[in-house]
Amino acid sequence: MKKKAQMITPDAYPQMMGKAQAASFSKTLRSAITEVKATRIIEDSADSLREALLGYVAELEAAGPDYVMVSDKAHEIKGFADTAGLPATARIADGLCHYLERSLELKMPAEPAVIALHVHAIGRASRDPDQGGKAADAVVRELASLAARKLAEASQRKRG
Repeated sequence: MKKKAQMITPDAYPQMMGKAQAASFSKTLRSAITEVKATRIIEDSADSLREALLGYVAELEAAGPDYVMVSDKAHEIKGFADTAGLPATARIADGLCHYLERSLELKMPAEPAVIALHVHAIGRASRDPDQGGKAADAVVRELASLAARKLAEASQRKRG
């Protein structure tokens, strides 16, 4: 027997704090002191965050042609790499996510070579303590250009 879904309005939920407490809490979260403390916590955790990220990268590299797993791991890396102090890795993973999402939207198979180049670049960037500097920017731009060109070609072929 199926139960009918019940809608509960947001104001019907018990509130965790009153309006005055919420305003004070919000002010505390936006304060410079909180920002400094949060930054220090993240910096102190950088090594363990990078280690965890490398676990995701290893899973991405092991995913091979399992593009569902590639997509899942790329999204994890994209969301986590900046916090771990690896912005180039985050940007490359974002490019891979975008390519895979657009391929799905166009109902076109993603090209294994484009995926492999992104995965390889994510692996290299995640293991580069200097994050590649200008070279990383060039890699991000070139991969984005390649992905855009391949998506445009696939779209053109589809139109006929």
